[in-house]
Amino acid sequence: MKEKNEWLFIKEGSSAFYFGLMERESIEWLVKAAREGDKDAVEILQNRARVMCSTRVNVPDCFHEFVWEWFIDGPPKAKPGPSLKDTALNSTTLMLVVRMISRDFGFPEYTAPEHRHDFDAPMSAMRLVAEELGLKERTLEDIINDRKKWGTRPPG
Repeated sequence: MKEKNEWLFIKEGSSAFYFGLMERESIEWLVKAAREGDKDAVEILQNRARVMCSTRVNVPDCFHEFVWEWFIDGPPKAKPGPSLKDTALNSTTLMLVVRMISRDFGFPEYTAPEHRHDFDAPMSAMRLVAEELGLKERTLEDIINDRKKWGTRPPG
């Protein structure tokens, strides 16, 4: 799975996927992300500003406020550390693969915690995917739980 679909598991693939999701977001959402230092949100806002200027569309107040903040205080600083954008596609893919295996093959999604290290315990979709990827089941659970925290919308 990982070899044939490498794009789903690398940072560049995840970043491109996330950027595509962001392009569909509202200006209010993009301003919020830009205020948190998201450079992609700033780039999308700049592109939208060019369109708004050329078409004389009403610009939301939050956008005007953000432009003034930038003009006076400079660009917002990004939070240090890795971004969820770098792993969003990977974790989404893993979550969906676990769900598909559970649904299509009848495996329970999770192994009961008390059976996690028991190789004779019944197979679960989570354990199957973790073994295939060379991960610990708990690590895969953590990846998927982090992904579930931001729901259907991208982080930002």
